Amino acid sequence: MFPLNSSTSEVCNQIILVEDVLARLCQNTYPLAQLQARPLPEGVDPLRLEVYLSDTDFEKALEMKREDYECLPGWKQVNLKKAKGLF
Repeated sequence: MFPLNSSTSEVCNQIILVEDVLARLCQNTYPLAQLQARPLPEGVDPLRLEVYLSDTDFEKALEMKREDYECLPGWKQVNLKKAKGLF
């Protein structure tokens, strides 16, 4: 085991920061309000905001189930996202 000193403490702090960053980058759902605000969370694709919504937020925002939305033609999906502030 190595002694605890200032450089060891710095390494421990860096490890925590890396874990925080990885957790944020690996997050795959965000609240609706967070996806409608700018700037977007890091790593979020601005052209596919709907994929980051929970099923509940998805239905609330787009007023349909995810399965029904996915059956729509692409142009209807885009128009719906624009109308609901998710584009």
